[in-house]
Amino acid sequence: MKSTSRFLIAATGVAAALYSANCRAGSSYLITTTTGDAFLASGSPSNPQGSDLTSLNYGGAGTLAIAPASSPNGAFDSIIKFNTASAVSQFNTMYGAGNWQITGLQLSLASNFGTQGAHPNNNVFNNVNTGSFEVDWMGYDGWTEGTGSGSGTSGYPNNSQVSYNSISTLFSGGSDSLGTFTYTPPGNGVYANYNLGLDANMMADVMAGGDVSLYFYAADNQISYLFNSREFGSGHPELNITVDVVPEPGTVALLGVSLGGLMLARRRSKKQ
Repeated sequence: MKSTSRFLIAATGVAAALYSANCRAGSSYLITTTTGDAFLASGSPSNPQGSDLTSLNYGGAGTLAIAPASSPNGAFDSIIKFNTASAVSQFNTMYGAGNWQITGLQLSLASNFGTQGAHPNNNVFNNVNTGSFEVDWMGYDGWTEGTGSGSGTSGYPNNSQVSYNSISTLFSGGSDSLGTFTYTPPGNGVYANYNLGLDANMMADVMAGGDVSLYFYAADNQISYLFNSREFGSGHPELNITVDVVPEPGTVALLGVSLGGLMLARRRSKKQ
């Protein structure tokens, strides 16, 4: 009986070592900019172009914006697109395809207008103000950023450039909430970090190694958030993907069998 116990203890140790090796510390990959982004404006009475900006494209602007419809200059939503191909390639090289899982998705946003009450150089925007916003994952990635600057250019539906009028198309592929977040202006050029919810569709989209689209909109009537787009010189939107290895089924099974055998041997030893 003692020899059996020693064997089981040894087997359990080996299984535990294998399990530990399989569950080594996770890895992360930082995507340092988007592959496309734009803000969508519903109207800005103070803008020389008039109050209806819904068909204009702002894909070439240096900033993105979030504000409710009740704000002085109307609603601002924003859309961004990351490409995860390089991240997936790194994780597949490290762990093998299918042998890793996502454990964290952190979005980081910075602004050159990041102080409470700051007024941007362009009157199309509202003054910066704290508040809440929502981030949604979108299943549709076929939108085009466009080239419209802060003054806007003719966009959807006249062509494929994204605008406020294209919202129904943007959500045509389905969407899931990734969370509601509070924005407190951190200062100019300072990143604010947001941990996105680990939604199943979002994670599958990330792991597919293609484009992943996120949609931003106001969650209260207070927020006025400006953050840099990829066209700005610095402080681009970033997405940090954290993963851990998935233990091989055989290793988990071996550990379970070893522990079960050791417990059974100890029970028999006590009875004797």
